[in-house]
Amino acid sequence: MANRTVSDAIAVHGTNPQYLIEKIIRTRIYESLYWKEFCFGLTAETLIDKAIELTSFGGEYGNQRPTEFLCLTLKLLQLQPSKEIVLEFIRNEDYKYLRALGAFYLRLVGNSLEIYQTLEPLLNDYRKLRKRTNDGDFEIVCMDEFIDELLREERACDTILPRILKRYVLEENGELEPRESIEKSSDNESATESPKENNKNRNRGKSSRRNRSYSRSRTSPSRRYSRSRSRSPKRRGGDWRADRYVPSDNRGNRRRRRISYSRSRSRSRSRSYDRYEPSYRRGKSFSSSSYRPSRHRSYTRSLSRDK
Repeated sequence: MANRTVSDAIAVHGTNPQYLIEKIIRTRIYESLYWKEFCFGLTAETLIDKAIELTSFGGEYGNQRPTEFLCLTLKLLQLQPSKEIVLEFIRNEDYKYLRALGAFYLRLVGNSLEIYQTLEPLLNDYRKLRKRTNDGDFEIVCMDEFIDELLREERACDTILPRILKRYVLEENGELEPRESIEKSSDNESATESPKENNKNRNRGKSSRRNRSYSRSRTSPSRRYSRSRSRSPKRRGGDWRADRYVPSDNRGNRRRRRISYSRSRSRSRSRSYDRYEPSYRRGKSFSSSSYRPSRHRSYTRSLSRDK
């Protein structure tokens, strides 16, 4: 039958390769239209054409429908291709979904050592993939994120992943070397530069610092520490009437003049006048020589003399 594993297949992790996917998901795959229409009669060679046509990856979506990616994974478990074919899937750089399919199959089938040795170089692949969520929508996931999920998580694409050894265990056993990231390698390359270039960079840094210090020294301290003088009173201890506006004498003129009630430097500025004071007394001192009595007072004095 079409749903049976190949007769010469080898047991993986002590069981049938198809059993690595849960039974309920397998039955849904067998009943799906894509499995019946496109996966019937596929071989390891013709499966490549279907993998190239993939536009997304994921587990189940919508009303618990399996994706095309999951259907082709089950077909690979059923056919059980050779290790060389799977490695060619992973080494292919032209078709990213074919690489993702090979990496997911190797994670299900391979042992811990070959999984780390084969999948860790794919962490440098930053191409974007479309992942189909359970709601039926799509989200953008990079290839390195998908590979990191395969190496770290226990479940991916709605499939339980077989357990593998931690990386530090393999490092302690001497089977794997400590992994170095790209950033550390770039730092090492910059450290191995010629000493002449390093001296040039240092001299440039010193010259730029000197120019900055010279420009700062040329700025006058009076500008930096100067304060604007204003005749308005200070906030502390000032008079609240300092900002009061009163209209000028000319009614036709609409301009307003500010009267300062605060103390100023000279006495002449400090003296203020009353708005109801007669005009001939404004701005004049109150000495006896400059004092002029009003008319009604002189008139009353003349009457008293006549009497």
